Amino acid sequence: MSDFEDWARELSDVLDQAARATEAWAEQTLHGAVEAVDSLADDIEKQLRPTWERWAEDINQAVEPFEDVLDHEAERFSEEFSELINPVVVPLAGALETWLETMTAPILSHVDPMVNDHTTCIGCKHYCGQTHGGNMLVCAMYPYGPEAETCPDWESHWGQPDNNG
Repeated sequence: MSDFEDWARELSDVLDQAARATEAWAEQTLHGAVEAVDSLADDIEKQLRPTWERWAEDINQAVEPFEDVLDHEAERFSEEFSELINPVVVPLAGALETWLETMTAPILSHVDPMVNDHTTCIGCKHYCGQTHGGNMLVCAMYPYGPEAETCPDWESHWGQPDNNG
């Protein structure tokens, strides 16, 4: 081999070794820096944690009276609202219940006779259908139900249709 080839090979080996040494140094330096930063972060956390916890506790103590006041005011508002609304809502609810019972009475007078096998009584305003002392009362005129296919006292629950229309 020539001197130039030897020199080039030696130069390449030196550069290779320098690159490996530089890479190892950079890796060690970076690893050391990461460890140092982690250690610093842990130390800062250890130093600041009591302060953060004290701040959180102070904030909670400062906010607690406001929470108590807000709770008291919300409860007072709820009571006053109930006092204001109940006189209106309770009678309306009672009236609604009465209205619903009145409106469903014709439907019930249709359904109950069918269930109780008193088909002659379907839709009759005199139908009772309640049990008293273990005996069912069909109506005041026919306590056990009419004997015939039709009932001479049958009257519509809805009244007579208007013939003027």
